[in-house]
Amino acid sequence: MPDGPQAHWEAVYSHKGDQEVSWFQENPEPSLELIAHAGATPASGIIDIGGGASRLVDALLSRGFKNLSVLDLSEAALAKARARLGESATKVRWIAADVTTWQPEARYDLWHDRAAFHFLTEPEGQRAYVERLKLA
Repeated sequence: MPDGPQAHWEAVYSHKGDQEVSWFQENPEPSLELIAHAGATPASGIIDIGGGASRLVDALLSRGFKNLSVLDLSEAALAKARARLGESATKVRWIAADVTTWQPEARYDLWHDRAAFHFLTEPEGQRAYVERLKLA
């Protein structure tokens, strides 16, 4: 059986409901306020790093944002979000990848990360993360 971060997060999202995790946020108002403060518009390219089953993408879609991507290590987390959004999920680019090894195929106006970076406790993972941020 695989181990490591991906296996850990697949297990978390396969065995717990999105509201059962300690970081669940029904209304992502703090992130929405920061995104507005940054000057993002509905045309801005936004990526949510570690967005998984987060409700942020729902809120952004409801506000008319059209260029959205969600990256998460866990395909199970992304699947929960896609299922919750139904037909609206087709308006989002879903990326199942490790942000420290991911090769960005696009440029973004805004990089949102509510919690993923703090899980990177080793300097090499932190450096790789920052490198991806600069590329994207």
